[in-house]
Amino acid sequence: MREVVARQVKQSADHKLRVIFSEKIEKGAVIDGIFYDSTYKKAVGVTNLQIKIPVTLEIFKDREIAKLLDEVLEENEFVMIKLTKDIYDTALLTSRNGEITEILLDFELSKKINEIVQNITYGVGSINENGEHEIDLRAPAPGPHFNTNLLLGNRLGFSHALQTTPKSVVDKFGRGSFRAHAATQVLATRWDMLQDENGFPANRQFYLVEDGRQIFYSANVKDENIESGKCVHAQNYTEIYYKTKCGLEIERLIFLLPQEENMPIAVEAQQIKLINNTSRARKIKIVYTGMFGSAAPGALMEDVLYSNVIMQAKVYTDEDGHVEAISSDYYPMYTKGDYRFHTMITHNENRSLLPKEFCTSYSEFVGNASLERPEGLYKLSNNLNRKGPGFFALSSDFTIQALDKVTVDNFTGLVSNKANDEFDENSFKNEVQNLINKYRDEKEVKKAFESSQSFINRYSSYMQVISEDSNFDTYVNKNLPFQVLYQTFVSRSFDQTQKGYREIGFREIQDIYASMYYFVGMGEKALVKNLIKEWAEKVFEFGYAYHNFFWVGKEPGKWSDDGLWLIQAVFRYINITGDMDFLDEKCEIGGSDPIKTRSLYDTMKAILRYSGEISIGKHGIPLLDFADWNDCLKLDPDYINGVEKERRYNEQIARTQKNGEPFESDYSESVMNGFLLKLAFEEMIEIGELKGDEEYCSNLESVSEKLYKNLQEHAWKSDFFARVLFNRYKDGEFTYLGAKGDKLSADPNKDGTYFLNSFSWSILANCATEEQIEVMLDSIDEHLKTPYGIKLISPTDLEKIAIGTATGEYFPGDRENGGIFKHATMMATSAMLKAAKKVESNELARRLTATAYWMINLVLPYKTMEHPYVTCGNPRFCTQYNNSDTGENIGPTLSGTSTWLTLSLFDAFGIQYTAGGIEIDPILMEEQKFINIILNTGKATYNIRITKPEGFLRIKDSSYSIKVDDVEIEGNIIKIFEDNKEHKVTICLQYKEC
Repeated sequence: MREVVARQVKQSADHKLRVIFSEKIEKGAVIDGIFYDSTYKKAVGVTNLQIKIPVTLEIFKDREIAKLLDEVLEENEFVMIKLTKDIYDTALLTSRNGEITEILLDFELSKKINEIVQNITYGVGSINENGEHEIDLRAPAPGPHFNTNLLLGNRLGFSHALQTTPKSVVDKFGRGSFRAHAATQVLATRWDMLQDENGFPANRQFYLVEDGRQIFYSANVKDENIESGKCVHAQNYTEIYYKTKCGLEIERLIFLLPQEENMPIAVEAQQIKLINNTSRARKIKIVYTGMFGSAAPGALMEDVLYSNVIMQAKVYTDEDGHVEAISSDYYPMYTKGDYRFHTMITHNENRSLLPKEFCTSYSEFVGNASLERPEGLYKLSNNLNRKGPGFFALSSDFTIQALDKVTVDNFTGLVSNKANDEFDENSFKNEVQNLINKYRDEKEVKKAFESSQSFINRYSSYMQVISEDSNFDTYVNKNLPFQVLYQTFVSRSFDQTQKGYREIGFREIQDIYASMYYFVGMGEKALVKNLIKEWAEKVFEFGYAYHNFFWVGKEPGKWSDDGLWLIQAVFRYINITGDMDFLDEKCEIGGSDPIKTRSLYDTMKAILRYSGEISIGKHGIPLLDFADWNDCLKLDPDYINGVEKERRYNEQIARTQKNGEPFESDYSESVMNGFLLKLAFEEMIEIGELKGDEEYCSNLESVSEKLYKNLQEHAWKSDFFARVLFNRYKDGEFTYLGAKGDKLSADPNKDGTYFLNSFSWSILANCATEEQIEVMLDSIDEHLKTPYGIKLISPTDLEKIAIGTATGEYFPGDRENGGIFKHATMMATSAMLKAAKKVESNELARRLTATAYWMINLVLPYKTMEHPYVTCGNPRFCTQYNNSDTGENIGPTLSGTSTWLTLSLFDAFGIQYTAGGIEIDPILMEEQKFINIILNTGKATYNIRITKPEGFLRIKDSSYSIKVDDVEIEGNIIKIFEDNKEHKVTICLQYKEC
């Protein structure tokens, strides 16, 4: 028996065809091919493609072409379709027993093949000047993320915005799911392993029936009545367009309504316009479908029956029996705070109509057919199903006059007791009735949409760039800020391909690092404070934090890095706003019962005491605990969480009578945490000095210096900083992980393992010397650099020391086992750019800068449009990983990649807020000659223009001049203006004269 495994297949059909037909095709020709059958002895393909596309399989979907190829391959081993610039000259190359023949195909066949090639090549669409992705609905999808969009509601000014802001994911057909507060599903997620089917397939879809015949289904663009179809994914909305052969134009607009008083907590709108381009009136029936989310989603993994029997259908009607809302009624008491609903309003001939037919059974609706051609479409039963799932269908009949239009507005939403102190038994009826009353006016959807877009535009206006690369400008001005905004409220808990119930992680406060600049710029300083406080209130009195939370926190003190990220968030906020009073605001203490409070400043002190004095190991470096930032670094099988550590520490105090001594243990120490702690000490010292807390700052300076010495003495290992220090091996078998000589390499040609974060955070924490930076950069080039980016780790055999780690969970090259973890790479680019501005060696600075921009270029998502079927990903949003073997962009989409990319660009542009003003210290690409940056702080606008000649220049060792409003200033610190005026800033860098 012969075993064939995907990652061990060395020879592709493309390569085989290239070798066989080498004399007939150009050396660099782009080929797509497949093996004809499982014998791997025959292959067929297409050559001279513009880009790599999966065209061979697509060609086999055409009956005429497939029949020809099948016949040819009966007599030949290899077949290649050879394209030319002239569609008349398409040739068919065949190989039989080494003998190659070439014949021209007839014109009609050649034309058909070229049309298929062009449809796939250009069907992936393009990114237009507004950053919108225009997609041909008929084209195949390069990957599960490629054709998706993210939608966000707006609850600014309403309570608990972090957890109650609604969010959606939408594919090019409008499918996907929708959540309200936390992880509460409104439109159901589909629980299966198909990455490209996040939501239940019926979600947001509709049918058109005319003369008793189905003429349209929104998710089937291959129907014979469809002439064309296009999707446009934009910032916070999706539009989809169709033309039918029977004379209809159909337009769909999907977005989330901004929150208003006395309205449901989450509402998603879909406006459907039907335009009749014929000269006759059309009697049309529209049927709209969806699937409400489960009230007990965890049961879907264990007891589907339970999930169905705890619910029943429910409708609300007006006095005439028209359906005002269709809903699901769940039985258990714990479900009574969330009520899902759908409402449909048809606007026709100056009237607003509600539906008169409904269906609540998926099986009844589909019958013995399919969702594309359901049997129950023509007459909905109006039966109320006594059990789930929460399928719904609503229909309305109307007439579209010749050359006229009809608009059908659909609203899917949730009424909830969350964040509603006035909630009672009438809240559902009142809020849904308010919604219906408002949107009976056809103009209101347009107003809501304009309000939604106004919010997005105001948010993005914090920073706008103009450079020599318009694609870069569009991305940075439009799509990048939106992804960071989305993640600020949604974090990693909701995505096209991550469909579980991961809650908001404490360390995901990192997203605020970037979004706070945009919020403050639009006058939402109070929002930033409220967001930061939601994290601060998850910190226990002892100083550890809940690892994640939705309303209630979970896993206290299990991950060791959590609390340390809060310090950086507060430090950035103070530098931007100067709002020192925030430090004195009271925060609830996590886990306290009854609830106790303390100031934010004291919360930060508790974190530093726990992480820097108590939860440290034998080398004076913070403990790893279950894991740190890298969740797969689970190296202590007997770890304990924060609650247990606190209990044991109190026992230790009782035994030793010494409070403030380190916790006694043999647990491992996280060097990354050591760097995070060192940075937290430095930032807290600056904050404390501004606050006048001299005694505390003096103590911090002492422990900070001690930590630095410990990191240099114990963590530096000749060619890299270690990642983890071990204390449990009494025989000294393993003493550290990461760097030369750790005895944990999975590559026999490497004497040691290398972890990117040790490089990044040693620099970001001001711990790495110039000599160490240069040595580590050499090690990165040798051990971590690939054509697709810098790997998180080199080949490592962590199974020697633990189970359930990255190397035991993933194939090499995937995710945390040697994948390009792009979140980590953007931390590294921030570090490189920071170091490039400070190191004495101009050559090292140049090398750091070049490496940083090279990595940034690999992360920019619009680059996937150059080779969409190879790199996949999403052309508007950063994904989390690149596979280090293939370069494929892999999900999830939501990640710290976009956040740290934003921070890296801030570093590159050289705009940094300090207590003394805005520091200007740009470091541009060598080939870059200028960039314009429009910065809106909310109190003034800075029009900044940076110019330089081609080559590497930096402020440290170049001649430069900085003018503010045409007046040259000394140094590179610009005054913070608060006059609501625009100020012109010019920075000119030049080579120093010899």
